[in-house]
Amino acid sequence: MARPLGLWLVSLLLFSGHAQELEPYLRVRAAHKIKAATPIAGLELAVGKRVLEVEGTVVGSIAVDGQRSILMEVEPGRSLVVAIGEGDGWLTRGQLRIRAIVEVRRESELVTPTYRLLAATYASLMARWEAEQRAQQAVRAAQATPRNARTHTPNSRAKRSAPPPLNPAADWDTFRARMHQYQPIYAQFIRRVNPRLPKQQADEIAWAILRFSAHYGVDPRFIVAIVLVESGFNPNATSRKGAAGLGQLMPATARGLGIVDPYDPVQNLHGTVRLVRGHLEKYWAQTGDPNGWDHVILALAAYNAGSGAVRRHGGVPPYKETQNYVRKVIQVYKQLCGVRD
Repeated sequence: MARPLGLWLVSLLLFSGHAQELEPYLRVRAAHKIKAATPIAGLELAVGKRVLEVEGTVVGSIAVDGQRSILMEVEPGRSLVVAIGEGDGWLTRGQLRIRAIVEVRRESELVTPTYRLLAATYASLMARWEAEQRAQQAVRAAQATPRNARTHTPNSRAKRSAPPPLNPAADWDTFRARMHQYQPIYAQFIRRVNPRLPKQQADEIAWAILRFSAHYGVDPRFIVAIVLVESGFNPNATSRKGAAGLGQLMPATARGLGIVDPYDPVQNLHGTVRLVRGHLEKYWAQTGDPNGWDHVILALAAYNAGSGAVRRHGGVPPYKETQNYVRKVIQVYKQLCGVRD
């Protein structure tokens, strides 16, 4: 059935208006070198002056002494009060799901942070733009990928065993709603691995793994497997090469991820999950098979030996340490998934 001309015109006008909102937002985002939205735990850790991206729903607005602010819910029951400018009145017209670039100011950890809006756009537009970017990246990567990068794996049996740990189609809303149910189970497992951890710290680590995994779309069992192999859930672990904390992040890597204290479990896990997600996406785009295991194996190799080593060798580097690392993490992950070879 043909669509009425009037509705086509309305849709076209709405889309054009939204597109105009996206371009200036992307310019501000690029100017501040922002690559991804920051979970609320990352916002709460910010000290000093920082510019970050956050996603949430505008649920209300207030005006005090001529200054207007929006109430932005970033998690159920967790909201930010963000000061807006005169040109941001569109944000006060009902509940909107948005991406926002905010300036965070916080003098110390004892002071409540303040937030000022620098730019905002519709979350749906950003999701569409990001999907287009991933598609373009996948095409470019497929054209540049060495043939042996798709076949050089230390464990070919992994391809048909457990589900791959990056699943963009997963029902993350349902997972987030049930995180409180999963948290005690994860905390109990973590304390079994490292009985020296105080219960409160194990709870904090479990909650951080679940929150960041949900935010970045990575199976939390995969993160548990990596951290178990890397540090045995010892937040103070330090390798001979200087890798630090739960995810054993190298100092330069930690700085690049914006981590101030790599021995802080929440900061370290935020960086670890973000880094893992980046590697999974990169090699998923190269292999072109989100349901296979090649991209997972390459991501683990890059996490251990560096993406440069993976690129130079056209696949998993011929380092005994790296190959053993990849096998061990996959073995632990499959055990956590209840998969038997």
